[in-house]
Amino acid sequence: MTTPLVSIIMPTFNQARFIEESLASILTQDYRNVEVIVQDGGSTDETTGILERVAIADDRVRWISTSDAGPAQAINKALHRVRGEYVGWLNSDDIYIQGTISKIVTAFLNHPSWILLYGEGSHFDEGGRHIGSYPTKHPSAGLKAFRAGCFICQPTVFFKSAMPVLIGPVDDSLKTSFDFEYWLRAFSQFQSRIGFIKTELAKSRLHSGCITQRLRSIVALEGLALEKKYFGEASPHWAVTRLEELAEQYSFAAPEFLRRAIEFLDLAREHLSEGQISSLRQNLEQSNIRWE
Repeated sequence: MTTPLVSIIMPTFNQARFIEESLASILTQDYRNVEVIVQDGGSTDETTGILERVAIADDRVRWISTSDAGPAQAINKALHRVRGEYVGWLNSDDIYIQGTISKIVTAFLNHPSWILLYGEGSHFDEGGRHIGSYPTKHPSAGLKAFRAGCFICQPTVFFKSAMPVLIGPVDDSLKTSFDFEYWLRAFSQFQSRIGFIKTELAKSRLHSGCITQRLRSIVALEGLALEKKYFGEASPHWAVTRLEELAEQYSFAAPEFLRRAIEFLDLAREHLSEGQISSLRQNLEQSNIRWE
């Protein structure tokens, strides 16, 4: 079998707790023709020391540390340094399952028309404990299936290095949903060329420091904005999910919940209709919460 070079890009910032495990999940793969491109955003913890040590031990690792505006910008910088035929994107707190890279190379070689593929994934916590499987759907579900939420687990995605040339860079104006937007863009332009491997390829770590956990309101607001951009209107499920999260975090009738709910709905007005906003407010009012 031919062994094309696979480039794994890794944005990172202050992830010394996890990055060595993430790198090991790449470097110990049974597929050896890999380069790892780490784009560090100027970490102030032990990240760069770990990178220096790992790169000395394994020359497949290249890294640079410089300030950036966030992970999306780091990803775009790393993409400019890619030399491989296929590209994976692994965050520095996630891990690949053993055998993943062999599987994706075989899949691409067997399906030369594919420009992007993904597989099944799961969530695990800071201590490595399994949380649950990611709600993945087959590409045949189509673009509209994204209206119920993102059904692609980001670290399971691999694509041909030509794809960023064809569809452009990651949207670095987004703070949390740049991966979701990239999948929407790929499905919009290449749905018939997207493949799927029905096996677990990666694990995505959920912890207090990760973006999707820290910036929950931004996740919801960007989800609403992307739905409106790609489908003409946004469904309220992103807003409902955020309100449910707030209700779990605070007592449902507590003043702090009320304040945060009103604040969030005011921001969501940009993306939802007045009827949708009124319906959400009515649902909250039925729980005897006064809005005045």
